[in-house]
Amino acid sequence: MSLAFLLGALGPSCSRNASNVILITLDTTRADRFGCYGNPAPTTPNFDQLAREGARFDLAVSAAAVTPVSHASILTGLYPYQHGLRVLYAGSSFRLPDTVPTLATVLHEAGWHTAAFLSSFTVSDYFGFKRGFEVFDAGLRGPTDQVMTPAGDGTWKWDVTTNQRRSDETTGRALDWVGRGRRPFFLWIHYWDPHDDVLVPPAEFISRFDNGDGTEDQRKIKLYDAEIAFVDSQFGRLIDSLKRSGDYDKTVFAVVADHGEGLGDHGWWHHRILYQEQIRLPLILRAPGWPKGKAVGELVRSIDIFPTILDAVGVASPPRVEGRSLRDLIEGKPEPPRTAYADALNLFDLNAKMLEKRPNDDLLFCTHPPRRRACCPTSGRAEDWWNGLSVRDRTKRRSSG
Repeated sequence: MSLAFLLGALGPSCSRNASNVILITLDTTRADRFGCYGNPAPTTPNFDQLAREGARFDLAVSAAAVTPVSHASILTGLYPYQHGLRVLYAGSSFRLPDTVPTLATVLHEAGWHTAAFLSSFTVSDYFGFKRGFEVFDAGLRGPTDQVMTPAGDGTWKWDVTTNQRRSDETTGRALDWVGRGRRPFFLWIHYWDPHDDVLVPPAEFISRFDNGDGTEDQRKIKLYDAEIAFVDSQFGRLIDSLKRSGDYDKTVFAVVADHGEGLGDHGWWHHRILYQEQIRLPLILRAPGWPKGKAVGELVRSIDIFPTILDAVGVASPPRVEGRSLRDLIEGKPEPPRTAYADALNLFDLNAKMLEKRPNDDLLFCTHPPRRRACCPTSGRAEDWWNGLSVRDRTKRRSSG
């Protein structure tokens, strides 16, 4: 094999000394359950340490409160109405179009080796996330057509209990790939554990938080904390391996949730709506040579992660990216304020049965700062304020026409 071929395989803007990139996405994980965001329980010592070595963002807002839609914004730097993946399980708009650049396609073209080790069907190739990855392991137990089956009423159903995996298995597969020594790399790891109680953590993690006392709801939250703590331990396992291999200080890290979880706030335990508990995200960034120990209070968005990672490794963002690099904020430089936007098109997402559970939450639109003309026209209630985030909701259009 010729030297010219090997150099060409690294791409035009990449050398073997370029920084690696690791993106960790945490499904259904509230910011306030992290120690570095104020949780007194010992849930996240490893993530907290990363925050001390990098930057923690105290008001990071998701573009959506449903897994594939939010992930598409993280991976493209675009809002849902721009990238085109709008809903989970509808007749259309459920797949990221092949024409939209992603973090994987951009970095792969620039010469990074790319791999994804994921933990749920909701981030699988069914939604268009495989493009740009040399290795794409979504943890499915069978072909997609066996996961998704017609429900007989025009919707689809799927079995989450057999199509998710715990964070220790996902981490093990990722470490095996990293150990093969291909550098520089872009690695995306997605952890699903806090989403539900199907795959619970080992007993020693549960016992740290739950001694058997408390109400049923209180014990649900204790299990949620235990699941987050177990994910944190697996992140620590990854960090230990990278330090042993000498890769840790050569790696850009981005840790972010796709969305939060209700946990009973506002009478709702889950996600898919747009209160702060659903769309405020934990976000931690660390890059070689960037300031350490920063706590950034300005509003930022999940769409800002894509251009920030590219900025950190010296790769230009594609045209028409909506997000903006967070580097200036991390370095303490003045920046114009950002406006965050999120939506939830529950009206067009019949599989989730949201119209049965929360009939008034058919179409939700959120902006911060509040702007009455920042999104499509709505009628009904104007704003529902909560801790600086405004929810604009409830168009009563009951048909897709």
